[in-house]
Amino acid sequence: MTAPAHDPHRTSHAPRWSLRRSLIAATVALTCVALLVTGLVSAVALRQQLMDRTDDQLSAAAALVGGGSRQIARLGERDPLGDRDQAVRAVIGPTEFLVEIRTGDGELTRLVSTTPVPAAPLLDTAPAPPPGGRSPLTTVTTTEGTYRVVTIDASPATVLLALPLAPVRETVARLLGIEALVSAAVAVLLAFLARMLIVARLRPLDDIARTADAIAGGQLDRRVPVADDPRRVRRTEAGRLTLAVNGMLDRIHTALAARERSEERMRSFVADASHELRTPLTAIRGYTQLLRAGMVDERRRPDVLRRLDDEATRMSKMVVDLLFLARLDAEPQLRSEPVDIAVLARDAVADALAVEPHRVIALDSPPHLQVSGDTDALRQVLANLLANVRAHTPIEASAEVSVRTEGSVRAGVDLVRVAVSDTGPGLAPEAAERIFDRFYRAGPGGPVAGADDAAGSGLGLAIVAGTVRALGGEVGVDTAAGAGTTVWFTVPAAPEQPR
Repeated sequence: MTAPAHDPHRTSHAPRWSLRRSLIAATVALTCVALLVTGLVSAVALRQQLMDRTDDQLSAAAALVGGGSRQIARLGERDPLGDRDQAVRAVIGPTEFLVEIRTGDGELTRLVSTTPVPAAPLLDTAPAPPPGGRSPLTTVTTTEGTYRVVTIDASPATVLLALPLAPVRETVARLLGIEALVSAAVAVLLAFLARMLIVARLRPLDDIARTADAIAGGQLDRRVPVADDPRRVRRTEAGRLTLAVNGMLDRIHTALAARERSEERMRSFVADASHELRTPLTAIRGYTQLLRAGMVDERRRPDVLRRLDDEATRMSKMVVDLLFLARLDAEPQLRSEPVDIAVLARDAVADALAVEPHRVIALDSPPHLQVSGDTDALRQVLANLLANVRAHTPIEASAEVSVRTEGSVRAGVDLVRVAVSDTGPGLAPEAAERIFDRFYRAGPGGPVAGADDAAGSGLGLAIVAGTVRALGGEVGVDTAAGAGTTVWFTVPAAPEQPR
């Protein structure tokens, strides 16, 4: 049997510490290390202080004994408990001093107050003093304990002063025991408090994790809860992370919604474009097959060719309009420069009268009015609006183009309102709501039943809306069935030029 191959993407189920446990463990560990170092340093400092005090006591006692060296020298000649040992008595008093005196003939006298007397004399292991002086302070260890000693030359006698170091050791050990107990209590208390604090501070991370799981499960509108005032939340790192995550989720949700709307619009656009292009293509293909099969006589041939040319022209115009709309959707490349909208309106009215000289078209405009926009785009907008009047109103219906300064101000910029009105049959409310949709065409009083029942491709007003919005303006319609139609748009007025 072959061993199963290792899967690098397989999830490991080995237990891992969470961030909360890691922070608590790190906090307690660092605190224990700090307490340990502090305890050791304090113990070493206390021991050194006690040793210095012991050395000071021995030095002071050695100086006192050195001053009474004459009485000590005559120790063998008189009673050791007489007035000759007053200096030594003054040294030991009711203390822990141990005094050993060895005369020149080798006789040893040991005086002690509260310190247990070691079995072997300390003079046997202590360093000998220099002539007329005293030895350095040294430490002597016996089976009974450790002593700090100094020897003094009181010729012909030698005097040893000693203090036991057991009290120093016991004091340091007692300090270490107390520090160990206190450190353990502090570590336990710190672990409890750290857990409470870390759990409270990391609660927003848990909320973020639960929100992320919910979003992964399909709840795209889920957000991280913010229970406090946002201004107070921003004071903490977790709070700022919460607000940042919510902002990011809002932007992602908005982008996804915009993408979904764009994809839906693109699918609808492609379907409508395919439907609209199918009609002229079918006509062109049908007439072409008739000509190829020789089924068109010479008298009908010019009419068939004209129909072919009309359908090709219609399809070409539709393709140009679709390309223009696609460019507007992708990235508008319209200029923003001062344009005299009054001059463009007069030119558009003149062009419309040239096409339909019997229609009444009035112009209500000042001689000159500057706007900020693109000359070619605005010229096409006006042409499309007047072409819409020709296509959807009878010749008896009059039209009017008005240009005037809008009273409202948006973003600190004056607006110019341009309106094209007619006295035609008007539109039903449902048709007015969709008049700027692509490929939508409406007949008198309502929407057209079939795509072939109205002139145009249904892109004229869609181009108007896309162009005006790309220029930073707004577009709308005022209409009612039997009351005419007014299509209007606003564009920013050009800023005043300095003289």
